[in-house]
Amino acid sequence: MIKRTLASCTIAFAEASSMQRTRLHARETVRDDMIEVAGATYLLGRADSRRPDEGPAHLVHVAPFHIDRTLVTRREFARFVEAKRHRTTAERRGWGQVAEEGMDDWAWERVAGASWRRPYKTEGVDTKSFEQPEAPVVMVSYDDAAAFCSFRGKRLPTEHEWVLAMRDGNPNRLVEEAPRFPWGNDRRRADGTPGHNAWEGTSHHTNERHDGYVYVSPVRAFPPNARGVYDAVGNVWQWTSTPYVVDAYASEARGEANARTKGASEGMKYTLRGGSWWCGKCACEGDGLHYRGKAPRDATFNNVGFRCARDAHEGPE
Repeated sequence: MIKRTLASCTIAFAEASSMQRTRLHARETVRDDMIEVAGATYLLGRADSRRPDEGPAHLVHVAPFHIDRTLVTRREFARFVEAKRHRTTAERRGWGQVAEEGMDDWAWERVAGASWRRPYKTEGVDTKSFEQPEAPVVMVSYDDAAAFCSFRGKRLPTEHEWVLAMRDGNPNRLVEEAPRFPWGNDRRRADGTPGHNAWEGTSHHTNERHDGYVYVSPVRAFPPNARGVYDAVGNVWQWTSTPYVVDAYASEARGEANARTKGASEGMKYTLRGGSWWCGKCACEGDGLHYRGKAPRDATFNNVGFRCARDAHEGPE
């Protein structure tokens, strides 16, 4: 009996140690996949913009936080779905919003059965990019994204956090107006290579494919910004936790405390940032650090994804 008890304790101890090592490895992995962003005061917005929601330029302060290096991938989202038996908004509703090559500019189509698992209408060689494990998950609603982040002990970033993290991080330039892209105002980098995944063509009827992609690209396909954040702009729009208010910048510049929550209601929209593979000169030109997208919390598009954030004082799960 004593030998059996000792043997049982030994087995239990070994299993506990193995579980502890597994949890430690998971924590280390999560830590490695996030970067710490120091608190800072920076200039948000543009002084000269055709869009009323992009100005005026004004100073905002952000406390320290952590943010994911990459967009959340299909591989990561699948693990969450399996663990929580989560059914996404599109799956419960039975359709998702799809854009694809050949459509008119600004066009979208409600496709029955489309979801994060199959976020397209017409299957082909190019749509295989949507199904790669390291592709960003798309066709997820605000609620789907928030649920994933909560499951990982994180949250969605605020709009202010997102902008700070996607800028180049040089403290000497934070109080200056940001260029359109983290590397400058030209779509291409200094060496002439494409800086991000965006639509290339005079219309959405044909993508010229110079950057190698029609739809989504793997989350590390393009170089990161100076902070080490991948897909700082382009590839997919990114959900933030900030309600969209068209004159939020003007209210913030006046020092109004409720600049981000006034007019909030059940039907309010949330702010999207960064642009996507569908953005280009022929349409929204939303790929960049200034354009403020928006969508209802139950919106499910095949060019919208997300990344997570965490307060600086909170440890990894």
